[in-house]
Amino acid sequence: MKSRLEYLERYLGAVDFVTSGRKGAISNDSWLTANYDCDFYSVIEKHLGNTDDRVRSETIMLLASLKERRAAERIREMRMTDNERVSMACLGYLSSIGEDDVLIPKLIETLEHERGTEFKKAAARIGSVGRSDDISVLRKIYGQTNGDMRAQVRDALVRIIDRDPELKKKKDLLLSVPVFPDEKGFDRFLKNGTEYLDVRYRNSVHPLIKISSETYNNIVRGIRNIRTRLYNESENLEHYQAEYTGRYNHLVDLLSWAVGDLSSKEVFSASSEKSIVCAKCGSNMILGSDEWMCIECGNRLRI
Repeated sequence: MKSRLEYLERYLGAVDFVTSGRKGAISNDSWLTANYDCDFYSVIEKHLGNTDDRVRSETIMLLASLKERRAAERIREMRMTDNERVSMACLGYLSSIGEDDVLIPKLIETLEHERGTEFKKAAARIGSVGRSDDISVLRKIYGQTNGDMRAQVRDALVRIIDRDPELKKKKDLLLSVPVFPDEKGFDRFLKNGTEYLDVRYRNSVHPLIKISSETYNNIVRGIRNIRTRLYNESENLEHYQAEYTGRYNHLVDLLSWAVGDLSSKEVFSASSEKSIVCAKCGSNMILGSDEWMCIECGNRLRI
């Protein structure tokens, strides 16, 4: 993956080419499309207000090829207020988005009812054009399939998630396999999860100031499993008896308490442990001179 700085340098170089008369230096640059990350949006967005209308129009065409929907409202306004060159680019962007909106329900219907080649084609296509709003229905299809079909839907989910900074924050949860309603299984999970946090963790770990990285990693794995199951059961609560909602909320509160408590511990390295994972976001942490640090969320643990 290219860095934000690398992308900025490439984009600004293309801007210079456009202002010097090279048509298509932004809109036809396949590198800018292939190496785009949703976190780079601000690099491009500011040039929707560039003083050169050629840069504005080509930036809009680039955003269309990137399927970047965050620009939609701004571009709708620009279509009405900007000059003809830019207005035509806006129309192309909005037409592309509109065509995708018409196509998406057809692709979802194919994924729900077809198999084989048609399913594979629909999964690949929706990965390109899918919206954040489509994640819910795609996760249901994800849970109903298996094997190659599930892998194809997963690939589509990854591509859609990676286009939305907010979805990326909970990517691990969105890519977990949905759990279908099972009251007995849910009851067993609530009992085990509550016992793990409210008895085993509270009695054995909570009183400690320092814990080994091995213990820390084991607890984080347990916490992540509980967090994932709670996320996947949230939509199933309506299918369970009312008492389960209270027990679910109690376990959510316990989980929040345990994550906060675990983050306050000093962690020392065990000989068998070379790395640890963050209790807050699940990313690998790096070891500094006197602390573990998560480069994703900034969580820190004293050594």
